[in-house]
Amino acid sequence: QPTRTCERLLPLVQPHTMVGEKRLRCLWDLVHRIDREEIPGDVVECGVWNGGSAAILGSKATQSMPKRILWLFDSFQGLPKPTDEDGVESRGWEGKLQSDPDRVRKVLEDVGANMDQVRIVEGWFEYTLSRVNIPRIALLHLDADWYASTRLCLEMFYPCVVPGGFIVIDDYGHWEGCRRATDEFLARQNIDS
Repeated sequence: QPTRTCERLLPLVQPHTMVGEKRLRCLWDLVHRIDREEIPGDVVECGVWNGGSAAILGSKATQSMPKRILWLFDSFQGLPKPTDEDGVESRGWEGKLQSDPDRVRKVLEDVGANMDQVRIVEGWFEYTLSRVNIPRIALLHLDADWYASTRLCLEMFYPCVVPGGFIVIDDYGHWEGCRRATDEFLARQNIDS
């Protein structure tokens, strides 16, 4: 099957994501870049919802040589309860944005992802992230919304991101808790943002 262009994939994935076109194109560019630059490791997404951004990543990552695994983590039960760190704008979002792993599988299949290279891990991050072993991550996409979720994902997976790998934090400019968790993590790691 020929590689699909980003322009051909966007209409297939956009009904399944709230990630805007500019950020989808960024993910497309990065998942191709890790191949061009031969950056080793898997591709991980935390916060999948209906699978649109996962499909952008999976369309290339699951066709890579050497083989990469596309890891997709989500509760599929909607957003967890926000904490005080998430600010007043987060109120009322608990349980919203529920989804279904079968819907995610369908959009991945629609874009030609190799499903043998996909691992959908269902459950809350605090129970699932520590149960997997992902020794090397080339691309980490966090769409975790809240403070606690973002912090946990960074603490668990940042050490696995290989030199030259990428971390994309979707909600940094939108949710106060995500931004705060990211800034605090970068400060603890002595990383300039």
